[in-house]
Amino acid sequence: MMILLLLLLPLCSSMWYKVEVKTKDESLAGTNDNIAITIHGTQGSTSPYYLDNDWYDDFEPGAVDSHEFFRYEDVGTILCVTLETDGTDDLILDYLFVTRKISNMPDIWSLMENMEDTPLTNDPVQYKKLKLCQDPCYRYLPVNTDDWILEDMNYNTKKGIVHPTSTEEVGKITVDARGSSVSQQSSINLATTISDTLSFSHQQGITVSREVTFTANVPKFASGSISISQTQSEHNSYSKSNTVTESVSFNFPCVAAAGKRVTCKAYQEQYQMEVPFDQVWRHTTQKCTYRVSGISVVDSDSTISMEVKEE
Repeated sequence: MMILLLLLLPLCSSMWYKVEVKTKDESLAGTNDNIAITIHGTQGSTSPYYLDNDWYDDFEPGAVDSHEFFRYEDVGTILCVTLETDGTDDLILDYLFVTRKISNMPDIWSLMENMEDTPLTNDPVQYKKLKLCQDPCYRYLPVNTDDWILEDMNYNTKKGIVHPTSTEEVGKITVDARGSSVSQQSSINLATTISDTLSFSHQQGITVSREVTFTANVPKFASGSISISQTQSEHNSYSKSNTVTESVSFNFPCVAAAGKRVTCKAYQEQYQMEVPFDQVWRHTTQKCTYRVSGISVVDSDSTISMEVKEE
């Protein structure tokens, strides 16, 4: 049973794909060179697959060739494909259909056209790879700071989740009035730091390259719910977490009634908050926008409380 389970695990994120390729109907548009395809989507990319049918002459001028294959990677919604050649015989494609096949569901296909008749050839080497996309904007992915600008950033605080993570004792005092006819009082004077660490993870497999910095509101934990503070930082990024730390002081009075002994303890509580966010990126030179959604994670220890135990 265990062996069967291990064999089935890779299939959980795998997928069958079908590619139909139309070679341009011109005398020199076809090729006998090896052509590999990589499929890109919102959850990542496949490993390359060579488009070669056994005992068949693929990529003849005007022909439509069909290829169906299995890959361990489920790319999600298909955005683009990259075609690559190892030879110098030009291939000019007209268009291709890529289908993501899911059991008991209608096939989900994407059309990608070679609108500019760009050749695929190793000579010159800059045409060794050809990227075709369902939407022209997708060819400019992944997002990077050289070509894209963050245009909008929004948190969905109504769908935020708060997880208590730990509680640490940071102060303790005992007031003993058992031999007194009047109450006794002391206090816990606590000086500590509180911090909020903000990091981002996004749901799409299209990675954000390099360090993407932007100004963003930091979600805070307040009164049992998630709210938005106006704290801003230019250091929030995908590539590193941002920690906001400030020094605070507290004075907790600890009172023991006459004839009683009271122990007061101060605790610093830590939380982790998960807040969904949406971003809209705009390309600097093209009329393109791209939306990225994901989860911002805030590790916070900004809650101080006191526990009183009377004896």
